[in-house]
Amino acid sequence: MKYLIANWKMNSVDINVWEQEFVNLVSSQNNFPKSDEVRLIVCLNLYDYTVFSEKIKNSKNEIFNKISLFTQDVSQYDEGAFTGQISSKFLKKVGVEGSIIGHSELRENGDTENIVFEKGFRLNEQGLSNIFCIGENLEILENNKKKPFLLNQLQTFCKDNISPGLLAYEPIWAIGTGKEADSENIASAVSIILDFFENKKIDCPILYGGSVSKSNIEEIISISGIDGCLVGNSSLDGEQFAIIASKIKS
Repeated sequence: MKYLIANWKMNSVDINVWEQEFVNLVSSQNNFPKSDEVRLIVCLNLYDYTVFSEKIKNSKNEIFNKISLFTQDVSQYDEGAFTGQISSKFLKKVGVEGSIIGHSELRENGDTENIVFEKGFRLNEQGLSNIFCIGENLEILENNKKKPFLLNQLQTFCKDNISPGLLAYEPIWAIGTGKEADSENIASAVSIILDFFENKKIDCPILYGGSVSKSNIEEIISISGIDGCLVGNSSLDGEQFAIIASKIKS
């Protein structure tokens, strides 16, 4: 099984157009991966959930109607006076299947390792899945501290019966810096993660996130140990997302 995740972030997406673009591309291909070969997840704003979930429910396209819906963040708190936050209880009530946690943009805005763990704990309490994001910045990379940094992120999260549902490695230094995360760099991170999982007896797919597009998806997915990708900008267009999905094979 491979995985492809769309992170729409705080972008406005016309769901009617997105669906049509996606379905048109899928319908035009005879060898598009089946739903048991590639799991598709869209991480959207809750504002869009009702419309998108109805689209999935009513779709006659067997690929589109198997899309899973996640959110992009969740509160570390169960309930209380936390203005603007959304609890895992609410997510379960609404009907989403899980949430991203630990994304680099949220870490930069104050999410510590302990906060990320608490978010994972709250999701687990409600039987919801997590997409756990890790990755080092440029300073960590240049000071040759990548391995201990990633291991600390993993060790801080994987405790008390909490572990990733899916893990997304996103090298922060390769986003908007002009530095390319080539296959060797990605493979070194995957090796660190796999060794940790093996020691902890954790079975978890590893995804890559960082400027994924239709032009580089085949190279990324060919890296040993990579089970899928977390897609940002290229997921905002239904056709582009479908093209990326079409190039992933189990």
